[in-house]
Amino acid sequence: LKDVTVSVRAGEIVGVAGVSGNGQSELAAALSGMESLDSGSIKVDGDELRGASPARFVAAGVGRIAEDRHINIVGDFSVAYNLALEHLDEFRRGPVLDERRLRSHAEELIARFAIKAKPDDRIRTLSGGNIQKVLLARVLAGDPKVIVASQPTRGLDVGATDFVRRQLIEQRHRGAAVLLLSEDLDEILALSDRIVVMYEGEVAGEFARRDADVDRLGLLMAGMREAV
Repeated sequence: LKDVTVSVRAGEIVGVAGVSGNGQSELAAALSGMESLDSGSIKVDGDELRGASPARFVAAGVGRIAEDRHINIVGDFSVAYNLALEHLDEFRRGPVLDERRLRSHAEELIARFAIKAKPDDRIRTLSGGNIQKVLLARVLAGDPKVIVASQPTRGLDVGATDFVRRQLIEQRHRGAAVLLLSEDLDEILALSDRIVVMYEGEVAGEFARRDADVDRLGLLMAGMREAV
């Protein structure tokens, strides 16, 4: 990443477009505390988060939907445990976990997010779409201020893709700031209020959705900055 400046307002979806390998993954990792910055600043509501741990990012209201859904789950753990992974301290009763509360929490989210699973099912037995719904539920149940969604519909069928997109739109309506990183231009154009294009780790262009079209995006993604 080089001299990247991106802002996302409450109640807005900003789409980040670009060919794979041009810095999108690194940007998502930096904005969720998974990678540290050599310089620069990351702020949420004025709260400086540069150098903070992923747990600190979560506490500051940042929710992350990783591009590889399998790195954010523990396959042999139950759906109930995976739904609470980032908030396990909230389910402690003294030195042990409150299994009844974990199960009740899971049942509520399974119903709310239409997850085809039971609380005790091992998450590795679920379909890709249902694993993604578990991750969505875990992130969105906490009403985060900021959502960093990286390739959130990659590899999903039509039904699961539509569900994920509707959830992101609902979060925008709720007032969350959503940063959507996707290689699917149709998805970027369908969901975004503003669009940022990345090329070789830099911002090659930024504009409102109404000013975007596939040809313009394609030129910027190929490095044709004079098209801006």
